[in-house]
Amino acid sequence: MKLMMSLLAGCWGIFSMQFAIATNIDQCLQEQLAMSADTVTIGELKSRCDKLRIKRSSDANTAEIALPDEDGMVTVESALARRLSFESENNNPFSLHPHKPNYIIISNNLASPHEAPFKEAFPDKNVHFQPWETKFQLSLKVPLARGLFNGQGDLYAAYTNRSFWQQFNKAGSSPFRESNHEPEMWLSFRNDTTIFGFHNSVVRTGIVHQSNGQAGTLSRSWNRVYADFIFEKGNWFFSAKPWWRIPEKLEDDNNPDIDDYLGNFEFIGLYKRGNQNFDFMIRDNLSTSDNHGAFQLNWSFPLSNNVRGYVQWFNGYGESLIDYDAYSNSIGFGVQLTDWL
Repeated sequence: MKLMMSLLAGCWGIFSMQFAIATNIDQCLQEQLAMSADTVTIGELKSRCDKLRIKRSSDANTAEIALPDEDGMVTVESALARRLSFESENNNPFSLHPHKPNYIIISNNLASPHEAPFKEAFPDKNVHFQPWETKFQLSLKVPLARGLFNGQGDLYAAYTNRSFWQQFNKAGSSPFRESNHEPEMWLSFRNDTTIFGFHNSVVRTGIVHQSNGQAGTLSRSWNRVYADFIFEKGNWFFSAKPWWRIPEKLEDDNNPDIDDYLGNFEFIGLYKRGNQNFDFMIRDNLSTSDNHGAFQLNWSFPLSNNVRGYVQWFNGYGESLIDYDAYSNSIGFGVQLTDWL
């Protein structure tokens, strides 16, 4: 009887393992289909996913997958490495990839809406904004050149749009209160440095322009050069991004004090727990006498294979460019199409 029970337990273990591998391969195929170019064949996708051995650890609390190398040894690959691998394996040099998170949410500004710039621009109109509005972000990037600097660097360009739509403001004809446009270009270098136990796997350096496309007193814009250091440790991923604002002539600068509010750097942290992602953003001007900054918390969780639920809380300055010097405290609920990782 003990022998029979042992055999049954062994068979069940083999069946469970095979079922888990089949499930992981099926999920791998779905992710590969979403990330790969149209020229990639089904056979190539299967070949990639046939190498999959383990996707999640037994506690379902890891952001790493285990893949066999050429010698059959199992090595651990992080979510960041996997994302970079997906992008680099795409043979189309002008294929679009997600850049920053893509989402659409219904947001409520718990502080009063910032109406002063619009009342100044349109003194004869009765400007009134509602605290409830639809906020969405569309962010895409494209590789322009790969394998630069002896194969160590890749050149990217990206565009990010963040819009604030007064969808429920029927009295005001449901206007777009603000839309921010952010084109940028950067060089990305793979790195293999460990600092205090944190692995610095990517270093980026680039230039970014951000504006709201308005004219006159409503115009807001600035240009920056930045460096971005990506670190990872276990299920944690961090981005440390200092920048320097490119000076403008005083007569052409419509927001000369913008870096007093949007600060000198941005620090982002992401924690992956199973299928849920928790991330935060911190900006600050590092001033002790007149300190301004912003803090944002995000939580995403799966609703289906392609759509995730999304909760976002923002507190501080610069939720939009028109609000760069106005305090906001908003909470939003909606859906997310792509995350950081």
